[in-house]
Amino acid sequence: MLKKIDLTITHDYLNPFASLDAPKLSPELADYLLDSAWYYPKLCLQINCPENERERLQQAIINTFAEKSEQVRGDILILRFEALTLLGLALAVGLTGRALGIESTIPVAVFTVTVWMLLWRSAEIFFLDIGSAYRELRKYRRIASATKQF
Repeated sequence: MLKKIDLTITHDYLNPFASLDAPKLSPELADYLLDSAWYYPKLCLQINCPENERERLQQAIINTFAEKSEQVRGDILILRFEALTLLGLALAVGLTGRALGIESTIPVAVFTVTVWMLLWRSAEIFFLDIGSAYRELRKYRRIASATKQF
């Protein structure tokens, strides 16, 4: 399914804080593109803008979503590290409980619940958080590589 997103650019479409060599879209325009492109596998941008701004606009779109992609890739690495740390901590707590030979009901329950909570959160990171981040990354790539018609 192809989604056509109409953009009418007159002025103020660039981020005023970006350098002139690497233009970026204004946050409002980037949010509009993100909201419009959410569930569509193929995108086409119908752009109405002055002819002398076309190249700069294309570069701004690519720069903006390339930067967002890099941020998401960094977030994925941090999430993986967090999940592996929690998994290692769960293993350490579980082995500590076994090594101490705890036999009373309450301490066994405390160790068991702690290990399960650590395992649950690491599984949640692997299966939900990282999956969500990869969906965002695909969306950013789709917008950056969308066909542009002027």
